[in-house]
Amino acid sequence: MAEKQVSNQSNEQLLKKLTDYENLLKKKDVEICSYKERIARLEEEATKAPNQKQLRAKEVEEVNTLKTESEQTLMKAKSMIFERTKVIKNQELQIEAYAQQIESMKDVVRITKDLLEIRNLEVKQLENKINCMEGKMKAEKERQELLHKKLETMIRHNGELRREYEAQLCLFTALRERYSERELARDVVDQLRTEDSPTNPTPDQNGEVDQSQNDENLETNQAPLVLNGTAENEEPNNDDH
Repeated sequence: MAEKQVSNQSNEQLLKKLTDYENLLKKKDVEICSYKERIARLEEEATKAPNQKQLRAKEVEEVNTLKTESEQTLMKAKSMIFERTKVIKNQELQIEAYAQQIESMKDVVRITKDLLEIRNLEVKQLENKINCMEGKMKAEKERQELLHKKLETMIRHNGELRREYEAQLCLFTALRERYSERELARDVVDQLRTEDSPTNPTPDQNGEVDQSQNDENLETNQAPLVLNGTAENEEPNNDDH
């Protein structure tokens, strides 16, 4: 815009000077016409008055000099006008080139804005994807932590069940050893009694038989407890798998 204003101002100045030169040329033309008329009068006077020939010759010379000077000024004015019009034309061409450059720059700016908007949309989409991935990773991390806690509790319960199983197993082995000792002792006692006594059992023998049956019932009742303990110990292991 600044260059355009400067060019407009220079054009106005040139037009003003051109008008001044045209006015000056008009004045010179008027002066030339007056001089021609004067020359005509002088020629008439020269014919009428030969004595004034020298004076008129001087006036003619002056008129010729004025005519040559006016013609020179006219040529200078024409050359200046031609140069000014040439400069104005060049300036107009430069203004058109600048206008084309400005339009091309506007197109570049518009395309750049469109590309930036597309890039911003891509960045927003990437941010949304990253946020989704972070949310999934956070949920997966929480799930892994919960699973880890469950595994720790299961391992702890498994250890407790294993200790209970080992205690029950020790108790069962102790009871089995005691039962085998009792059976061995009973077999020995029965063998001795069959060798030393008649076939009918005495009341003491009936009491011992009842006592042995009670011991057998006690052992059979304790065996399912031990088996139940082993089954409970195996169930958490299956859950761990």
